[in-house]
Amino acid sequence: MKNKVVRIESIDIFRALTMLLMIFVNDIPGLGNTVPHWLHHAAANEDMLGLSDVVFPCFLFCVGLSIPFAVQNRISKGDSQVQIFSHISQRTVALLTMGLFSMNGFSHTANMMGIAPQWLKLVSIIAFFMIWNAYPKAEGITKKIFEALHISGWLILVILAFLFVGKPATHEISPVSSFITVGFAAGAQYIFQYAVIAVCALIPITAAFMRSRNVLKLLKNILIFALVFYLFLFKGANADGFVGMRPGWWQILGLIGWTYFYTSVIFIFTKNKFLPNILAWIFFTLLCISANTGFASKVGFAGFIPGNGSFQSLAFAGIIASMLIQRNRHRQNFKKLFSTCIAVAVLMFAAATIAHRYFIISKLQETCTWIFYCTAISFACLILIYLLADVKNKQSWFSIIKPAGTGTLTCYLVPSIWYGIASLAAITFPEFARAGFGGLVKSMLFAFAATGITWLLGKIKIKLKI
Repeated sequence: MKNKVVRIESIDIFRALTMLLMIFVNDIPGLGNTVPHWLHHAAANEDMLGLSDVVFPCFLFCVGLSIPFAVQNRISKGDSQVQIFSHISQRTVALLTMGLFSMNGFSHTANMMGIAPQWLKLVSIIAFFMIWNAYPKAEGITKKIFEALHISGWLILVILAFLFVGKPATHEISPVSSFITVGFAAGAQYIFQYAVIAVCALIPITAAFMRSRNVLKLLKNILIFALVFYLFLFKGANADGFVGMRPGWWQILGLIGWTYFYTSVIFIFTKNKFLPNILAWIFFTLLCISANTGFASKVGFAGFIPGNGSFQSLAFAGIIASMLIQRNRHRQNFKKLFSTCIAVAVLMFAAATIAHRYFIISKLQETCTWIFYCTAISFACLILIYLLADVKNKQSWFSIIKPAGTGTLTCYLVPSIWYGIASLAAITFPEFARAGFGGLVKSMLFAFAATGITWLLGKIKIKLKI
């Protein structure tokens, strides 16, 4: 009999809390200077750790927390390493694709078409749900409808991408020639990233064909791959105003995708052993420090891995924390787990204090000082939540935010849907809710509302799952 993977409630709760706070802090910028400065993101050159600068790294820590359990769960189901890697590749491509479309504002394309950019944004999100919705098992005509929705979602994204091909102001230029002249960014780091994306896309296609030997399905998957990969090659605009898809910055979802890919693949080969994962954490931390000192740029390695190791360092810290929980999840071992997590938090705080002598605390610069402080905070928060949820069995305290932890991707996109609808319909909140304390209350209620909508969508079988 296969071993059943024990679910750790605190991981879902921690992820739910970070998502709730992510929605909250993303709504705060609209309140301007009427709220305390420490709630905002710090400026690029500002030496500060605001609340908004802590939430994303905590989420990356949660990404790492989930990986050992997710991999173990697939092994318990009988999946081979190839199947697990295929699943990782599919999730990576999904996150990168959503990040690519989320990053592009659609303003240029919408202006050319004479419509509001919010319409194109909403259409892209609808396409996400058509492609990656967790459709219930079905047979017959219902199954064919679900398949048609999946394919139609991809077609919508491809059409949106081609709409980005604008007409230059001075002379005609075809999509093919524009792809050759200005579309492709030939820097070595981009070629490397494109190669990784290509491998991630091709492995699931090959694995699916080896299982089914269905030639038509293979051709369909290759066509989708070719079209989608083409989207990633558009990177910028020339002086004539030509605009294409531009994944120069991969947006939050894309950065999560890159972080998830590197950490998951490495974890597969470390086979849940402490030392290799600690070495991986050290490697990515040193990579981050090398970027901070400028050494990575001097040797030409900067930019190959988005985040230059900082995001992967945070995720591997989560992996190490997850492994500590796995090995000490029995109640009699809680004191050992507690003391270890607190010791790591103190060690990271000390490392941050030392690093602060040489580097500022900056999320936008991705400094090692920032990741050390955030790792310390993550370990301390995790063990507190673990104490409440898994030791004291107080999971019910967090029931109201549970959908944000189990339907995280859906919850993340709900605010974008609302912002688009509110803008199109010219919906505004009362004046007292647009500034100061009233604005903060509104932003927090908005975060809870997004969680509630996620729960309602789940009830009608609408939930993103990649």
